[in-house]
Amino acid sequence: MANDGLNVLLPRGGPRSIVDPTRVEERRGALEGGRSGGISFEDILSGELGGGRVRIASEVQEALYMRGIPLGQVELDQIGVGMDTLAKGGGKTGLLMARYAAFVVDVPQRTVTKALSPSELRNHVFTQIDSALILD
Repeated sequence: MANDGLNVLLPRGGPRSIVDPTRVEERRGALEGGRSGGISFEDILSGELGGGRVRIASEVQEALYMRGIPLGQVELDQIGVGMDTLAKGGGKTGLLMARYAAFVVDVPQRTVTKALSPSELRNHVFTQIDSALILD
């Protein structure tokens, strides 16, 4: 096989990256006992992203999908920073309002417990909220 000679020169056979053909970064992360940096796919799937980790309750993940509310890295970072701000103010259960959605959050647990689209906000009553913040 033509690739066998390459595998002799570059240990640990398999596809090679043009950027890091010897997989130095991958081995460095394994030696350090952690990831080589960046966001893992598992983090994206579990919703544990953002400034200081943001968890999305499973029923909220389904609601986000059904309502078509976009929730990427930028939005998760905004929610994370919002939770930090609410925590500094002593908030326990907060309301984070953005242009694209409103989120009810459990601040100590850093979890989004409810998400509403802008169309659902009209005449909606929020109860048991001790703090609120409007996100940029």
